[in-house]
Amino acid sequence: MFCCKAFVNAQEGPIPVFPASSFNKDQADNMLNNGTAILQGVVAKKKKNPDNTYLGIVVTLFPCTSYFDEWYELNKKNKKGKTLAMMSPEAYSYRIVTKASDKDGTFRFRNLRPGRYYLQTMVRQGKMQEMWNQVGTSMSVGYNIYGQAVTSYSRPIYEDFKLFYETQDLVKTLVEITSEGQTVNVKL
Repeated sequence: MFCCKAFVNAQEGPIPVFPASSFNKDQADNMLNNGTAILQGVVAKKKKNPDNTYLGIVVTLFPCTSYFDEWYELNKKNKKGKTLAMMSPEAYSYRIVTKASDKDGTFRFRNLRPGRYYLQTMVRQGKMQEMWNQVGTSMSVGYNIYGQAVTSYSRPIYEDFKLFYETQDLVKTLVEITSEGQTVNVKL
């Protein structure tokens, strides 16, 4: 007698993948300290919702070291959501976080050295959509001159309502500082 069992493991979520190269903390530290360049900008408003305020929105800056570049490429390869590009805790700690200083989403990073940087923020937008919901039907009957029903039809009865919801969009860009003392403006 021969018995065979097959096991199938369902994937719960994306598989985490890390860059193969080692993180160089000296390179990251050098880019984030003792420079004279400034990186400043605004988080762009969506045209449909110009009244949204971006006061306090968090903007994160990462130095583009070779480790980060490898992470970025891993992130771009994940088109179908099967993998999740991850950074080591040490690499992730080499970032600068700032908050927008006004309702228009203005932010600034100081004391940077020349090099490439990756900026990202999560933009939350309140949105409204008008919708219709069928709440019943109306029945109409047509009679002839003898009082006999000759036609009948039903029509849906709709009620309009407004649906309010929030979206969250990851906005990101790569920026390059080419010289000391430079001020680079960016729009996220």
